[in-house]
Amino acid sequence: MDQAVKEDRHFPVPWMQKAFAGRKALSSVLVAVAFLLLCLYVQGSTGAWVASFDSYPDEAGHFVGAVMVHDYLASGLSSNPSHFARQYYNHYPFFAIGYWPPLFYILTGLWFLAVGVGRFQALLVSAAAAAGMAWMLYGLVRKRAGAVAGFCAGILFLSLPEVQRWVCAVMVDEMVGFFCLAAAVLLLRYLDEPNFRNAIYCGLCCAFATLTKYSGAYVCVLPLAACICLRRFSLLRKPSFLAQYLVMVLLVGPWALWTAKLEAVGLPRMPPPIGRRVGRYLMDLFRIFPPVLVAIVILGLLALIIMPRAWREDLVVISLLCAGCLVFVILAPVAPESRYLLVPCAGLLALSFAGWVAALEPLTRRGPMGARAVPALAAILTLCIAAAYLRNYERPPEYQIRSVVEAIVRDPAWADKRIIVAPDLEGPMIAEFAIEDRHRPGYQLLRPSKLFAEQGWFGEGYMSHFQSSDEMMAYLRLNPVDLIVWRLQSRTPRKVHIRYMDQMLSHYPLAWQKVVSFGSASGALSSWMVYKFVPQ
Repeated sequence: MDQAVKEDRHFPVPWMQKAFAGRKALSSVLVAVAFLLLCLYVQGSTGAWVASFDSYPDEAGHFVGAVMVHDYLASGLSSNPSHFARQYYNHYPFFAIGYWPPLFYILTGLWFLAVGVGRFQALLVSAAAAAGMAWMLYGLVRKRAGAVAGFCAGILFLSLPEVQRWVCAVMVDEMVGFFCLAAAVLLLRYLDEPNFRNAIYCGLCCAFATLTKYSGAYVCVLPLAACICLRRFSLLRKPSFLAQYLVMVLLVGPWALWTAKLEAVGLPRMPPPIGRRVGRYLMDLFRIFPPVLVAIVILGLLALIIMPRAWREDLVVISLLCAGCLVFVILAPVAPESRYLLVPCAGLLALSFAGWVAALEPLTRRGPMGARAVPALAAILTLCIAAAYLRNYERPPEYQIRSVVEAIVRDPAWADKRIIVAPDLEGPMIAEFAIEDRHRPGYQLLRPSKLFAEQGWFGEGYMSHFQSSDEMMAYLRLNPVDLIVWRLQSRTPRKVHIRYMDQMLSHYPLAWQKVVSFGSASGALSSWMVYKFVPQ
């Protein structure tokens, strides 16, 4: 029985029940705020707010896509959105709305309208989404183990290094995870009260998860799978149940049909075999947890297996959520990555807490001391793990991208010019220009990987357009650019077009004059040059 229902029985007078419900709502809000503050602490203390957009290749694309939506909204919807996007891409060629669904960019773009454009503002969205995931986990665990255990579960989730890594990046995985967990919570509410309001809320969260990233589409099957597994067949005939799927179809259908031609874009032609992906994902799922916590999670899951009386609707829905995510990512033709497993990770925490509650039930029945022992042990364990693993995740290297971009933007002579960005940091540099440029879209930024070569989404089928630095120089004389941003690299081997760029800058010193430099020639991460083209 729901913990809240048990507690409500102690307040038979209506006004006392309302007061208790208000107190519980206030405590829930305070928990959400605490989770958000913890995420902000992790971001601020690890330097995420001032870092470059290089934690993952997609990060810069997500940010620039949100900035484009902001600029389109700020323009007063002055033109056709497709035309605006094409023109924007000619200036800031690093986003892929259409391949990625639009909801993250719409919500983040609206947020930018309220608070301005910047990395800090974008990371507030990541922090809110991750805190929302922890808050949903808190609600799931509280029903079984009480508020203290629920709070501990949320803290443990946010303390995981993999979760912290994506909290400190502008990525969509936290947002899709939040909507997936919210769909599970709202589905449980619908199963308890099958009315149109709960059905529509659940359908909206399922649609929002899919429109954030197609890897969240599995959650759309959750209501049907739950009704079948729980043998709630009567719900399948209710108009309210059908309303959930009507909402999903109306919201997701038009976008899916419009972008169907992009279905195969970004997917590897030769994905790893399914058998290998199964093992990799299962290992990655448990490797997300620290060694001590993984043992505790496994013991909690074993307790659930040997104690079938503990299984009720909430655990069935959570298990289906975890299984659905795993099946989807295993069948999807993409390389295994731990970031796809944030939802199953939260689900395993909820299941393990339920297992421990069932296993320790005899202790809680021995009196007040036994009842207090369980939350006390959970709090001590959480404090130790959080102290050991907060701020403990692998950080990307630091570059001077912002300093280089600021130096260019501050010089009015380079306003709205054609600029070739550094070939090994194309996305992060374009993202910084999107922040610093106050007249977007102004600069016409060019990517060497597109201008001088061609390749597939994952770098396959690479081919240089030129066979020598002289050919490259001849092309640029006919199609001049104003600046080339260059960074000395120690990495070898370099791609053909990058080697030709290096040779061209060395062989034609009169045509390419160095105007700005940062760092020393011995420091690969901090050695930057900006070259100006001087027509001969």
